[in-house]
Amino acid sequence: MAERKIIVFIYLPGETTAVPAGIFTHEDDPGIGAFAYGRRYLERENALAVDPVALPLGSNLPEVTNNLGLYGAFRDASPDYWGRLVMATEAQTPPEAISEIDFLLAANATRVGNLDFRPSPVAPETLIGPPHFNRLAEIIEAAGSIESGEAIERHLLQLLRQGTSVGGARPKCTVEWEDALWIAKFPAREDTLNMPRIEYATMTLARRCGICIPDVRIINIGEKDIFLSRRFDREKTKEGWTRKGFLSALSLMQWDERDRLRWDYAAIGDQMRRFTPAAGIEELFSRMIFNILVRNTDDHPRNHGFVIDGPDLSLSPAYDIVPSLSRTGIGTDFRLAMSVGNQGREANIENALSRCSRFGVSPATGKKMVRKLVETVGTWRDHFEECGVSGNDIDLLAPSFENTTIKII
Repeated sequence: MAERKIIVFIYLPGETTAVPAGIFTHEDDPGIGAFAYGRRYLERENALAVDPVALPLGSNLPEVTNNLGLYGAFRDASPDYWGRLVMATEAQTPPEAISEIDFLLAANATRVGNLDFRPSPVAPETLIGPPHFNRLAEIIEAAGSIESGEAIERHLLQLLRQGTSVGGARPKCTVEWEDALWIAKFPAREDTLNMPRIEYATMTLARRCGICIPDVRIINIGEKDIFLSRRFDREKTKEGWTRKGFLSALSLMQWDERDRLRWDYAAIGDQMRRFTPAAGIEELFSRMIFNILVRNTDDHPRNHGFVIDGPDLSLSPAYDIVPSLSRTGIGTDFRLAMSVGNQGREANIENALSRCSRFGVSPATGKKMVRKLVETVGTWRDHFEECGVSGNDIDLLAPSFENTTIKII
């Protein structure tokens, strides 16, 4: 396929209008990308790297072949699985028929982070126009139509496309509510449990464990529960919306999505020492333990993130933590998506403690942290009941919480 060039824009700290930062050159086949900062951008006193890991300010930057030729921050700003499905439905074509450049160029002012992609330096600003909270009922109906392959009105598709911007495969949309942007997650057609309410209960349980999470809510639209998570990369000001950058752990490590054998919690901790405050590394250790205790096996590196606030990079609030179902009698052993310790991805506390020093945690401190987490997560039944999870769903989830009965010497 022919080479294509687009302009990468960035929203600098405190500013509500983006400025062009450089040119991204891309070939879909075989998947090679190259980026060059503009001279005028590099002369700005407040210039920031569009990707602080892969693309530091300067010249002679390396090409990228990972992730279909997209630099990490660019891939993070590209639509997720659900967003691609929405766009493909609107275009009446399979998602795989749409190029990575066209996904990047798809106008979406609510994409994650502080980057934007346009066909030219003078292309107009895409105004933030997510649907308002009061349109959720018709948006949920539209999402169901997409899942079932039914016809859907174009204006509803545009609402969904404008509001979809962050990682994940579940139906979702960004909505504006209470002078903030929120990710609204809907029930999926194949759900057998009330996943929005379960995610709300799990996330608030994480907060009780001392893990930093965004503001979250659970609301009811019609007969359906909707999980809301406040966007941590957007703030509304008198002048408009300001944006913070975002980098997934996958991008921090410059891993390829297909390189699963390299995914490793401790390696992320090692890389964090170069870019983030030390406190975040210990928090990453707590999140790993929590994922084991609640059997969250969807803990891949795109489900861990970092906020870019000016020149600073820090661990983002936790997101997308949901227990995976386990059936009684099948066995309690399971694996996380990333390596936990000396036993690889085996999800047990002994394995998690085997490399705690890599997170700046001594064995004694690690055991103390685990005891506290086990004690708090052990109250999950009462907590889930308080959050309105049904008794039937709690019973079905019980095998997923068997690690909460372990004893730490």
